[in-house]
Amino acid sequence: MSSDKIKHTPLTNTRVDIKIKLALLWTSLMFLYIYADYFRLMTPEKLDNMMNLQTPMGPTTPELLVIFSGILIIPALMIVLSIMLPAKINKWMNMVVATIYASMSVMIISSSMGVEWQNFFVLFNVVELLVFTMIVVQAWKWPRNK
Repeated sequence: MSSDKIKHTPLTNTRVDIKIKLALLWTSLMFLYIYADYFRLMTPEKLDNMMNLQTPMGPTTPELLVIFSGILIIPALMIVLSIMLPAKINKWMNMVVATIYASMSVMIISSSMGVEWQNFFVLFNVVELLVFTMIVVQAWKWPRNK
């Protein structure tokens, strides 16, 4: 078949529902968290510190583990909440939660800058910051009924 006879039709650009977009952004964020933490295990003394029950915040305690758990549970729940919550609550919850977590990323970036073994972690946090920005922008631009 000759290339002259191939008919090129434009691709259909389907609209993706805002709730799906937000859920996908939160999902990608969770992958970033998982891989950043996984790679961090490969940095000097990290496993030794874990074995000695030391965290960047001090000694590991049951209360500290509950706090760390809550910090990770919230974005994990945002995946499903972005799909299930009504539009008005959904919009504001996404903007507020993403802004709070973006500020945590900024603090992590500022405390990790210049530490050679943390360069990859800074990179992950910069990408996380971009994802948080996308979440806020998408939620802010939530489509309205016409």
